[in-house]
Amino acid sequence: MSEEQRRRTDRVLAPVRIRVIGNDVSGVSFSEETITVSFNQNGARISLTHPLLPDDIVLIRNLANNIEEEFRVVGAFQEVFGSRREWGMEALNPESGIWGIEFSKPAEGIQPKVLIECAACKKATQSSMSSIEYDVLLATGLISRHCDRCKETTRWRPSEQTVSPDMIQDVRKAEPVTRERRKSKRLKLVMRLRVRTSWGVTDIAQTRDVSKGGLCFLSTKIFNATDEIYITLPFADNQAPVETKARIVWSSLASSGRYYGVAYVK
Repeated sequence: MSEEQRRRTDRVLAPVRIRVIGNDVSGVSFSEETITVSFNQNGARISLTHPLLPDDIVLIRNLANNIEEEFRVVGAFQEVFGSRREWGMEALNPESGIWGIEFSKPAEGIQPKVLIECAACKKATQSSMSSIEYDVLLATGLISRHCDRCKETTRWRPSEQTVSPDMIQDVRKAEPVTRERRKSKRLKLVMRLRVRTSWGVTDIAQTRDVSKGGLCFLSTKIFNATDEIYITLPFADNQAPVETKARIVWSSLASSGRYYGVAYVK
C-alpha cells in the first residue's frame, strides 16, 4: 500500500448533519445547518453557503450526538453551485469524538511533509501537514497559516527553495506556539439566544462571544451565579427550540444590562 493510500484509509465519505457557527468573510455572525462531505479524526470537508476567512475558528456541532468542537478554516475547495462552496476544516481537538467513530491510530511517519513558503515574505519551512491541509494544497495550490515573520495569517504555497536545516528547525519551534494561539481564540459573535430558568424566568438576549465550553451574553434580566439555565442558540421565532443546559459562573455590570458568563453542563 502506498503512502498516499495509507494516509487516506481513515477518511469517511458520509453526510453528517452539522451546525456551523462563526463569522463570515465580512465579520458578520452566522449559524448554518449543513452536512459534511467527508471527515476523519483530524478534520472535515464541509459544504457552506457562507464565505469564510482562512485561519478563522468556527464551532461545529454534530446534530446527531450534540458534541461541539472548534475547527480552524484551512481553505476553500471548488464552488458546488451558486454561492455554496466546500471548505477544509482542521480539528483543534482531534480526540473529541465529535464524529462518533473510533479511528485507528495512523502509522508513524505517514503524514506528508511539504516544503512551503509564505507568499508575502518568502519564508520557507518543511512542514508536516494534516490530510485536510494537504488536500486543500493539492486542490488550490495555497493554504493559509500564521507567519511568524509577517506576524499575521498569510497564504502559503509549495516552494522550490532548497531545504536547509534552519527551515526544519524553524517549523519545529513555531508549531506549538501557533497551536496555542489558535486554541486560546474565542469567537466574537453577536447573535440572539433564548435563556430560561427552571422556575420560569425567560429572556431573549444577545451573545458577546462563544466557545465550545460556554458563552457570554448580555441581558436586562437578573440571574444569579450558579443558576442552572437552558439556552437556545441561535434563537429564531420560526424554529423548534433545541436547548442546552448550562450554568452561570460569573456576571458583571454593563451599560445596558449585565454580562453573564456561562459554562455548558455535560
